[in-house]
Amino acid sequence: MLEFNATLLVCIVSFVIFLLMLNAILYEPLADVVHRRMRYINSNYKEAEEAKDKMEKLDAWTVERKQKSKEVAREVYSKVIKEYKLKKDTLIEYEHTISAKDMSGVKLRLQNIDRDARAKLKEHIGELASAVASKFLGYEKQISSVDEDTVDNILSVCVKEQDNG
Repeated sequence: MLEFNATLLVCIVSFVIFLLMLNAILYEPLADVVHRRMRYINSNYKEAEEAKDKMEKLDAWTVERKQKSKEVAREVYSKVIKEYKLKKDTLIEYEHTISAKDMSGVKLRLQNIDRDARAKLKEHIGELASAVASKFLGYEKQISSVDEDTVDNILSVCVKEQDNG
């Protein structure tokens, strides 16, 4: 049968001492390492979650900034286009004004040339009419007065003949 003697008591005491030593030497340091690793993993996980949240916020901010930048760029583009259209219209209007002034100057010069030509023609038309009359009639007839209406009629007939010819 089983005997309970001092040996059993020494075995139990030595087993308890062995367990305490094993706990002090192996289990506590191992548990400490496991706890430190768990804290390290949890802190890294929390940092990763925070970084993920920051990254999502940064992505949202970036998308928002891109959208705002596009809107600003569109506004600036439309403003620049409007300014250049206004400048273009102003320049065209300016050039039209200058052209109109130039055209009025040219018209005035042409009117002066026309008036001078009519005056010279008026001076010489009497001589030409006398020469033609003397050729056809055979004697010399002096034509002295030719009015401006006669010169205008002659010129309009000549212009019509040139346009038709």
